[in-house]
Amino acid sequence: MTKKRIVILGGGFGGLSSALTLAEKLKKTPSENDYEIVLVDKNEYHTFTPLLYETATTSKATANYLKLKSLVTYPFKNLLEKTKVRFLKGEVLHIDLREGAVHLKSRKLKYEYLILALGAETNHFKIPGLQEYSLSLKSFADSLKIRDAILSLVESDVKNPKIVIGGAGATGVELASEIKEWTCKMREDIGKTCDAEVTLVDGGKTVLALFSPTVIKIATKRLQKIGVKVLTEKMIKEVKKKELIFKNGENIPFDIFIWTGGVKAASLTEQLPTKNDPRGRVEITGPLECIPEGPDLKFAGKIYVVGDIACFYDPKTENPVPQAARPAIVQGRIAAINIIEDIKKEKGLRKKVKHKNFRPRNYPYIVPIGGKFAVAKFGPFILPGFPGWILKGLVELNYFLSIMSFTEAMKVWLKGLGVFIRNDRLG
Repeated sequence: MTKKRIVILGGGFGGLSSALTLAEKLKKTPSENDYEIVLVDKNEYHTFTPLLYETATTSKATANYLKLKSLVTYPFKNLLEKTKVRFLKGEVLHIDLREGAVHLKSRKLKYEYLILALGAETNHFKIPGLQEYSLSLKSFADSLKIRDAILSLVESDVKNPKIVIGGAGATGVELASEIKEWTCKMREDIGKTCDAEVTLVDGGKTVLALFSPTVIKIATKRLQKIGVKVLTEKMIKEVKKKELIFKNGENIPFDIFIWTGGVKAASLTEQLPTKNDPRGRVEITGPLECIPEGPDLKFAGKIYVVGDIACFYDPKTENPVPQAARPAIVQGRIAAINIIEDIKKEKGLRKKVKHKNFRPRNYPYIVPIGGKFAVAKFGPFILPGFPGWILKGLVELNYFLSIMSFTEAMKVWLKGLGVFIRNDRLG
């Protein structure tokens, strides 16, 4: 008998969370052998993006390409080997929600249930020259491009090398602070003065504009201490080969420009007949189902949307939930639980579907700010400095334990600790 299919598109935080939860929950039902779970991703590995800033600022002497890759990318084959989830490496060309099929380069996948977890891509906001003259940090390959560019610049004869980061959100702050400390160390190692200039630029009034005022204050003070120059309320009008031009007419030169100033939903969402927000994210209901663009439009199967591609409005603030790892993981689990509920209803095990609703929370977060220093916020509690950095490591371990065996998680975590503890200076 042909099995029915649950297809998950995207193996990021939300997609992987969905796959692992579905595998766990489905085997506890009588329908385990009636369905197959298929996870599709363009890469063969899951990327732990919170560590990309570290791989972008780790010298070749500390860790080579293969070692760095093993620290931040984890093959789906290994993560899913003890589950019944089938992994397919493939590029999605088209998603037909009316027909209930996903068109890959090599084949077509029909589905009864679909989870869209396609993630986000860099948003260049149609600023002239921005995409052409900037580097981004969305993948492991991106982190190596940044690392190699900085290594080449710092080791050259260029005096007072200038590195500019556009966007003072968490990624920009993490990257700017780590680059400043790393470039200083490299210049000192080759007998030169610490003359590398790192500048963080943002159009808002402060760094980390969406964060707690106390966290903003701590981050600003820390950036000043380590020598990162911060320029706020500077809207970029145009980017030239070696120069940023602001809307107020000012400009600053650069040798390397890294853009971390925004993301948008994966471009595949543009073709979907769904209700989308201005940045292309698919608007969803409480149970994480997508909303058709018209009331008369009917979709084949059930479609759930999670992670960076999803737009869910917080009923308290009326703002979209931030695109971050923790909400994506939670949404992935909820989508999986709701599909299991749908299956139980279909098999007559439930008279009424008991869908779980996604409820936004004040999620905890940790922002590393150069060396062995981070600021962590858990509810009303804020933990800055070295204790925050320790907590960051424990949070990373906790995530590894959720997707790997205990032995493999400890192996990856300890190996990473060995590399990054040498890379991060105390102070």
